[in-house]
Amino acid sequence: MIKVSVEVNGREVSVLRKDLEVEGQDPHFFDEDYSVAASTAWLVWEGSWAVVHLVRVQESWLSDLVVGNRVLELGSGTGLLGLVLATVGGHVVMTDVATMVEAVLKPNLEANLDATSDVAMRWQGGARTEACSLGAGSAAAQPLDWRKPLELQLTPIDVRQCDVIIAAECAWLHELVDPFVETLVALLSAPHGPVAVLAFRDRATAMSESFVSAAALLSRLQARGCTYTKRGSFDAPESRGLFTSIYELRFVLESNSKGETVADDHSQSQ
Repeated sequence: MIKVSVEVNGREVSVLRKDLEVEGQDPHFFDEDYSVAASTAWLVWEGSWAVVHLVRVQESWLSDLVVGNRVLELGSGTGLLGLVLATVGGHVVMTDVATMVEAVLKPNLEANLDATSDVAMRWQGGARTEACSLGAGSAAAQPLDWRKPLELQLTPIDVRQCDVIIAAECAWLHELVDPFVETLVALLSAPHGPVAVLAFRDRATAMSESFVSAAALLSRLQARGCTYTKRGSFDAPESRGLFTSIYELRFVLESNSKGETVADDHSQSQ
């Protein structure tokens, strides 16, 4: 196992990930929810590092969004990003497919527990038993499979309560776009109007058959009623020179003069 660590607010947050080149075949290869995309949960990607670095800046726009709010992370993988978001003061529910939650997320969450803190989780429902104090916030982990209806995956914590959704390098393959968009739109369209932060490092080329481009993903989200603002491109000391674009998304539907439902695109910027 490889230990990956980062210091946040004077506290070390660390996770363990497998070195698949040394340790051989992924032991979860034959699990029902296993996929090539799910196997990347063993890694910490550049987009996660970019968000980690941004939230470490205590007066950044992202830290303002996270601190004190209910944060849902999609595709959490090792959990490093979600644990950092909790440490700075977010009340975070980290999610991934069930296999990765049990094999990766929960062990890394348990290893970072803060026994001296009694910060209360702000989520209702099963949060009292599932959440753990961590730094200035709290964290929990539970399965969320984008290929399944969201309404069937609302226990122990109803993730629709989220104020902020964080998705770092989640939909980078064409096969992930449809389930990711369905899940994100279902969450963003909640009546209280949550906001999503999408971190995307574009790996697609004109000839790509597997990788999806940021433009294509954003176009799909736009067509479903989401507006977006590009917040900038960021790297981190841990991934210097590998820049990730970060977008803020909201769900806004309006009716045009014909009575048709269209997306309000006034806030878009490139």
